[in-house]
Amino acid sequence: MKSVLESLGFGVVEEPDLISIVKIKDALARSPIVRVGKELIPEEEVGDYRTITQVIPIENVKPEELEPILKRLTSPNTDVIVYRNTNTIVLSGSAADINKLLVLVSEFDVKIEEATPGSISSAGDIHIYTLEYSEAEKIAATLVKLDNPVIQSEDLSSERKPPPPGQPMPKVDKIKAVGHKESNSVIVTATNAEWAEIRKIIKVLDSARKQVLLEVLIVELTSSDLNDFGIDWRYKGEAFGQFNSGLSKEANIINSNGQVNPNINTLSGFSLGFLKAGSEQIIGILSANQGNENFNVLSAPQVLTVDNQEAEISVGQDVPVRTQSRNAGTGGTNAVTVDNYEYRPTGIKLKFTPHVNKNNKITLELFQEIKNIAEIALAGGNPTFNRREIKTSISIENTQSIVIGGLISNDKQKRIIKIPFLGDIPYLGHLFKRTTEKIKKTNLMVFITPHILDSRETADKMTVKKKMQQERYELERERILNKEREIRERGD
Repeated sequence: MKSVLESLGFGVVEEPDLISIVKIKDALARSPIVRVGKELIPEEEVGDYRTITQVIPIENVKPEELEPILKRLTSPNTDVIVYRNTNTIVLSGSAADINKLLVLVSEFDVKIEEATPGSISSAGDIHIYTLEYSEAEKIAATLVKLDNPVIQSEDLSSERKPPPPGQPMPKVDKIKAVGHKESNSVIVTATNAEWAEIRKIIKVLDSARKQVLLEVLIVELTSSDLNDFGIDWRYKGEAFGQFNSGLSKEANIINSNGQVNPNINTLSGFSLGFLKAGSEQIIGILSANQGNENFNVLSAPQVLTVDNQEAEISVGQDVPVRTQSRNAGTGGTNAVTVDNYEYRPTGIKLKFTPHVNKNNKITLELFQEIKNIAEIALAGGNPTFNRREIKTSISIENTQSIVIGGLISNDKQKRIIKIPFLGDIPYLGHLFKRTTEKIKKTNLMVFITPHILDSRETADKMTVKKKMQQERYELERERILNKEREIRERGD
């Protein structure tokens, strides 16, 4: 009878020699029983029709944190009122509803260290599951998207009869769940039969995830082909009076042995001196040079994350770029120029999301971006930025190393230095000029090695390994520094 009345929005108020049936809100206002504390209402009183007001003191958490959870998991006929000044919650409703909420409050109003992962508490149709590995809010968000599980058993088969012909199937309710962040618990409203199935789902979702350590080496391979061929005309001695010859002046171009001074600026590679005349030494130096550079390690990050969780590392700096220049003065000598700037990031950004299957094969979603300044314009101009990025998905075995490359940039420069007029003579002009061509090819390569850490022992071994590598690196670095120091001392 009570449930029928509540479904219609009515409640029962018992008074001496009188039982009144009134609207729920009026029944709550005229509640004759007021209880204080967290003690459950005795079982013999739960079946009564009387409305009860319960005042609950909250000791360890903020009552406003519990308010949305209690309101969501109780019937619309139960009032939940928070009084912050005294840190209390006031409940007003049926004894059965009050008891359910009392269990929830007792479960959450504890010190954080007292919460036991994996523990389960129930009160009627309300069940609490404290998680071990996952976040309660994410698990709850997943559960509410699912239909209530259909229990295939003989005792429920009579309750799940198919609808009459021509009638639609009854709508299946969604699971009612909410996550409590502070205790990392999921609260579910379900019958005992439904809870048995929902609990299995939560247990599967709340499992320890593997961790993945990603070792990355970002290398810039540079091949600089410098082809330098021509005649450098220089002279030794004083200038020719007021006449500007246009030739570079060098001291000691030729030493006493007739060899070209190796310290002359801009000369390297093969050099040949072939002319000497008069008191002034005018020398044509034939030079041929070819240079190559190796590679540059841009970054070597190591990032640790859990399975299916994105990790990101960013190393660099923000570069100011002028976006606007305006005159803020009144004109004349009082003119003031105001520049507006914005900052643009440069450096290396790496994002990756690992997906580990049961055979420890890893699928990596990888994004890598490198931004740097190519050149800065003169007279306060804005810099030009180079941007290179890789976005890919790859499949790789545990501890297997792979390389991703192909981001090649080409830069070709040609420079001609010549003596005016003489360098422009057809054919003979090559004797009076020097041509430098430089072709620079840059290939960006990314080396990747993942390590799956699926246990405490594996993580400990990896920690020891990295520590030993660091110690070897420090020893090798110290050895190289000592060797360089010895070479400098012998040179002195």
